[in-house]
Amino acid sequence: MTETVQERIMCPVCGGPVSVDKRDKVNRCEYCASPVLGPSQSRDCVNHPDVLAKEVCHVCGDLVCEDCMQKRVGEYGGKLLTIVNCEKQSCVAESDWAKPLNEEYQKLINMDWADRIDNIILRITGFGAIIMMVFELIFFIGVIFYQYLTPWSIPPISLTLTSTFVLGPVIMIPATILVLSILGNLLAAILLQSALQVFVHDRQLGAGLTLLVIIVLEVAHLLFRGIYFGLLSLPDPYFLPIMIGAFLFGTILVFFGSLMAIYVGNKKRVQFKDAREKLNLSIQSGIEGILERT
Repeated sequence: MTETVQERIMCPVCGGPVSVDKRDKVNRCEYCASPVLGPSQSRDCVNHPDVLAKEVCHVCGDLVCEDCMQKRVGEYGGKLLTIVNCEKQSCVAESDWAKPLNEEYQKLINMDWADRIDNIILRITGFGAIIMMVFELIFFIGVIFYQYLTPWSIPPISLTLTSTFVLGPVIMIPATILVLSILGNLLAAILLQSALQVFVHDRQLGAGLTLLVIIVLEVAHLLFRGIYFGLLSLPDPYFLPIMIGAFLFGTILVFFGSLMAIYVGNKKRVQFKDAREKLNLSIQSGIEGILERT
């Protein structure tokens, strides 16, 4: 007796295997719950056989065109979720927890124009922030190296912390080196975190301002460390110029990236504001504004 093997297809969203229960109907991915068309299912609208479907009703799974669907948005799990339902009364009733989407508002706040520039800003600021993090790590290692493995030494510091190298004896690391290095790495980490936020429309302006402030603090912090540690007296003629060059390169990237983020973020803010004013929408918490006015 041969065992029947159930047909499986790949989910186009998450790549997981989807069991084909209905070849001519929509199947649901058990991993991400995305609708997956059956192998023999028509790609046309269920109500208009000659019109290519655009969406899938999240309730019944029927394919619908733009004229037969209704987009809704609702709050689920603390996030906004966009769904599509067909015109059947049962599907409309099942979707009542979400509100009809304000299509006019969505058109007014369309941000497709910013996709390319947002990618550029993300790459510039992200690369600059990574350079700053690597710089802080090498700076700390370099100071420790010159302090204990060369005749050069920083000015005497009374407060010390005990630390053990993996391949060496117990040595005394000045607390100031440790504290200032931790502060530098913290600033670099904030830079990287802020750089990742420039891709989010409603956070771009704030992220750009944060980057600008942090990079100024980072420069001031480096100048203070350079003077305090007396780095100009380093015996190696190459270490300091290379480090300064890397720091300046990262600083320039973050600085110009932050200015671009501020400019584009403010432009988006104005676009949101103009859209609300045009449709007489108030700025309220929750999902107000993007919903259909009632």
